Amino acid sequence: MVMIIWLQLRWWYSAGWQWAWQRAITDRMRRYIEYFSIFTLIQTLFAPFKQTFTGQSGGSISDMFRGFVDRSISRVIGFLVRSVVLIAGLVCLLFVLITGFLFLAVWAVMPLSLPVSLFLIMTGAGL
Repeated sequence: MVMIIWLQLRWWYSAGWQWAWQRAITDRMRRYIEYFSIFTLIQTLFAPFKQTFTGQSGGSISDMFRGFVDRSISRVIGFLVRSVVLIAGLVCLLFVLITGFLFLAVWAVMPLSLPVSLFLIMTGAGL
């Protein structure tokens, strides 16, 4: 019986700890980074949102000015939309980190719950 408890505790604080870290933080962070496309948003932060005018670079001055204004407005809108999505993704990543570390804190003290609860029952603390 003692050997079973020893093996369980050895797994809990070595391979189990790595498993918990992988599931609670690493996998969830990777999933949210992919879901929000964080790296793509950063790379395309100043790219145009949607091109509504596909004017040529040549032509009259009014066509060139119209194309410049359209591209500038599209870039500003793209920046704003991507910034909002990027901030939402970063807030979600922060939430994942906080909940992951809370899970790991609970993971660390979970083996103590059985002896502590048995002690409290025997002393009559819960009655």
